[in-house]
Amino acid sequence: MNKLISLLLLTLFLVSIVSAYIYLKVSNEAKPTQSVKVIEPKFAVYYGCINSTIIQVLNNFSWVIIDPTQVNSSQLNQIKAVKIAYIDLGELANMSLGNLTPPTNVTIGYDQLWDQYIVNISSPSWQKYIESQVTTVISMGFQGVMFDDVDVVEQYPFVTQGIISIINWTRSHYPNIIIGINRGFSLVENISKMINFVLFEDYGTQVVSPGQIFFSNSSFVIQETKLLKSYNLTVLALGYANYPGDIYWNTVKSLAASEGVSSFVGNWNLSVIWLQNLSDY
Repeated sequence: MNKLISLLLLTLFLVSIVSAYIYLKVSNEAKPTQSVKVIEPKFAVYYGCINSTIIQVLNNFSWVIIDPTQVNSSQLNQIKAVKIAYIDLGELANMSLGNLTPPTNVTIGYDQLWDQYIVNISSPSWQKYIESQVTTVISMGFQGVMFDDVDVVEQYPFVTQGIISIINWTRSHYPNIIIGINRGFSLVENISKMINFVLFEDYGTQVVSPGQIFFSNSSFVIQETKLLKSYNLTVLALGYANYPGDIYWNTVKSLAASEGVSSFVGNWNLSVIWLQNLSDY
């Protein structure tokens, strides 16, 4: 009888040791790893001419979005930042890139603010033209592209599939480049797996007419920022001011800081590039 009790106690003791070991092992494995903080890029958006002075300013940033028609290969090599080429996807900007000339039979509307025609992005000839531009800028030495005027989809929903097709083509042919869009919030759910960032133009301020800046809807900005972050996309806040440190500048900077996103403030047509720390002036 005593032997039986002793054997039973020993069995219970061994079971408790094994159970404790399993519990500790599983608990240890279940602990979440320490999250790695993603550092948002210090970025610039500049569509003006490139020269040696501008290059020095651009080299203060880690990402630069620039007009590829304003830079040559030699100048591009002097820019240390990650170089992202501006490509107008939704409007006819007459950019001379690649072997193809812009098709003329694809216009479907007119953007009075920027004096440009809106195009049918689903048109095969327009898609070939954009693909040619992408191929050209990557061969020039750009590490990414940013498609502008994607938000024409809000006015012309039938171009939705055309936008998705071009972005899918770009990702398929250049799987390692950085791809971004300017606004186009209604499409993000469909393309979030194919892009890296969203340039959020009108972040706190907007251009209402040439040279005229005013405040934008902050509640909308906050709402959309949260949505974009839920797709694990980098959000780059772009706003406008008349000069560094004015009320428009401070509005953009404080709003972006409160939402935890990187910001860049430029003049109304992004033809002047400003350092983003007022202490640098």
